[in-house]
Amino acid sequence: MFKLQRKGSAATEAIEYYLGTPGEEIELGELLKLSNGRLNKASGTDVPEFVALSSGTGNMDTTFAVKRIYEDEVYQAPLSAAGTSLNIGDKVTVSGDGLQATATTTGGIFLITEILGTNAGDKINGMFRR
Repeated sequence: MFKLQRKGSAATEAIEYYLGTPGEEIELGELLKLSNGRLNKASGTDVPEFVALSSGTGNMDTTFAVKRIYEDEVYQAPLSAAGTSLNIGDKVTVSGDGLQATATTTGGIFLITEILGTNAGDKINGMFRR
């Protein structure tokens, strides 16, 4: 799960609501993007637009609460695999479930600002960069 740790401004953003993709499960803290006007998982090298604030399975009229992601925000996420070779300043990709950071730096979009542990499941902090 990606959780907001801090942000660069004191502004409070509005909670936004979008339709989910029929049949796609969305979990709290999952990274999301819009595709054909509906929410989908953001993974790999996808730059996420939103983080989910609600959970459920999408159908034709199910809306989900989301928070828009800004580049001045720091998020915390667990590692999906051991990150023993990671360093602050590396950019990693997002796991296929949209809930974890990987240890893969090729094409990474999550800039590591703090490493809290290097084992799978340990947390890192970072910012999303295009």
